[in-house]
Amino acid sequence: MGIWGELKLENLYRNPDGNPIFWDEVLLDAVLAESNLTLLLNTQVDTLHREGCRVSAVEGTQQGTEKKITVEADWFLDATGDGTLGALAGLPYYLGEQLVVPGQEPEPPFELLGSSLLFYTEKTDRPVTFHAPAYAWSREKVEALLQGGGRIVEPTMSGSDCWWFELGGRQDTIGEDGDIALELRRLVLGVWDYIKNSGRFAADCYTLSWIGSIPGKRESRRMVTDYLLRGEDVLRGRNFADGAFYGGWYLDVHPAGGMLDADAPNCVQTPVPVYPIPLRCLYNSQVENLLFAGRCIGTEREAFFSTRVMDTCALSGQAAAMLAAACAMWHTAPGQMTKAQVAQLRQQLLREDLFVPGLQTDESANLAHEAKLTVTSVHDGRAGAPTGTMSLEEGGFVTFPGMDGTVLLSVTLHTPQTLYGTLYSAPLPNHPCPGKRMREYCWKLPAGHHKLPIQAQAGRFCTLVLEAAPDAELPLCQPLRTGFVCGEKGMPVCGEPMLEYETPESLYGAEQLVNGYIRPWGGANQWCAAPQDPEPCITMQWPQARELEQLRLYLDPELCVERPSSHAAQWQDSHKLTLYREMPPQLARDMIVEVSRDGSGWKPVWEQKDNRKQLITVVLPKKQKIQALRIRFTRTWGPRPVGVFALHVV
Repeated sequence: MGIWGELKLENLYRNPDGNPIFWDEVLLDAVLAESNLTLLLNTQVDTLHREGCRVSAVEGTQQGTEKKITVEADWFLDATGDGTLGALAGLPYYLGEQLVVPGQEPEPPFELLGSSLLFYTEKTDRPVTFHAPAYAWSREKVEALLQGGGRIVEPTMSGSDCWWFELGGRQDTIGEDGDIALELRRLVLGVWDYIKNSGRFAADCYTLSWIGSIPGKRESRRMVTDYLLRGEDVLRGRNFADGAFYGGWYLDVHPAGGMLDADAPNCVQTPVPVYPIPLRCLYNSQVENLLFAGRCIGTEREAFFSTRVMDTCALSGQAAAMLAAACAMWHTAPGQMTKAQVAQLRQQLLREDLFVPGLQTDESANLAHEAKLTVTSVHDGRAGAPTGTMSLEEGGFVTFPGMDGTVLLSVTLHTPQTLYGTLYSAPLPNHPCPGKRMREYCWKLPAGHHKLPIQAQAGRFCTLVLEAAPDAELPLCQPLRTGFVCGEKGMPVCGEPMLEYETPESLYGAEQLVNGYIRPWGGANQWCAAPQDPEPCITMQWPQARELEQLRLYLDPELCVERPSSHAAQWQDSHKLTLYREMPPQLARDMIVEVSRDGSGWKPVWEQKDNRKQLITVVLPKKQKIQALRIRFTRTWGPRPVGVFALHVV
């Protein structure tokens, strides 16, 4: 969501294969496009000036140019990952479970998550020799390590495949960062020497094309902030009055010894629901103009195992930046904001598409409510054409938006069987953590095609978890509906189930555009056009002309699937993600906004081709009185009908 979601969509368009080098270019391009940003590359902050409870300036050295740079500002945001500014400002922090207060240094023994170093391999059209440097790990050491831990390497492994090449968790991940980086390089070169020269692999025509120079660090400082997010908060999805962004990754625990802990699992992942994270995790009121974002925000260690991942870190950055902007505008410190100011800021976050679980937009200023809102068509909510089947041999899940009444799930049995299922409900679908247990099902059925009746619940997403059933399959349909997804247990590939409601018409009606939700929560919350509509259109007509300045459209970027910025191919099936190399098929690609000043005749005021954004902001040329406005969607990125979650007009 937010800026991060926009960048990942752009990356999908420019870099469909998930090459992390090109992902860097997408990020750099976005930074350089911002005229108000001054980029100081390769600059290490080493000095901080504090006057009372405020930071007045920071100093750093730019490598290569040898320039000493001083930055004076009213507000500072520490997104260093290591909490560098916070430590320099004399604030307490945690390193693992160890509390470090001003004047102290962290002491061993350390028990942290380790670091990893990525590398890339390439297949050539001729044999390539490899002679390892003397400092690389020996083949004997590598073989003992791999065999002892049951880990598998192949010449085709590359990039994110090797996330478990992990070391350094029992060292000071800041003070000994250089030593950890060198040891990881020794490891990578030793593994490659083992692959190339042990005789165990068909690797003659493979070469090592790139090794990273900066380790991917998983853990260092966590700052003490006004609130420390707890593991219990994460596991329960606790609501906060100042919830500002969200997490949802597993509690993902790695052994401190990394690869050297041969008897320990590479990681232990505990599923969690989508959960909000409060603003109070982003600041310590002892220093009123310093904010935190990324890995170093305030959490207890158990919660950190989930919040540390890149997506959540990125969302925290936008939330912290908008918090700083709001405090600058209101001339107040974060810890001194009133309840009304906190509520106003949360609404601003929502408007910028920074999803806050469970929070609805304040619709009082949305002029769309005063208009007669019509659409050219509405998806009838029924399943599309059959496309195949999904095996239930190992079990599986089916997730769908709930409506009061009976839902019919199609199933095919090749032999007489008893099917067992458990129905769960949650505000947002999450099959690893399906939500509250609702009821158990047991269907004794003969061979053949059947429609299983399920009693759904309105206002929640429902997930039916089916136990293993040999010779049983779920028919799949063409994916045309938002909020419907199914998959085999432990497998990355998802589909759309052949599942229907008795009365599905209200699933995607025009009223969803102004129900206060900008994204799915408790339901799809989306207007979706009929698949056969050649040019879907939304029209708003006011009784009298109104002064309009801006239109915001919250489009559907396909939120039912993961969108990693880099890809991996050699993971276990339970860890794989379904990789998409094409733009979301239901995302509006070409669209036109037209206005009518007197209710007769349309004038185009804005047009977009090849749209790659999920939030569209249309600023009208000048504030003008308009009696009617319409949005024409002339093309999507694929065969699915356009979907729009919300529209705001001011």
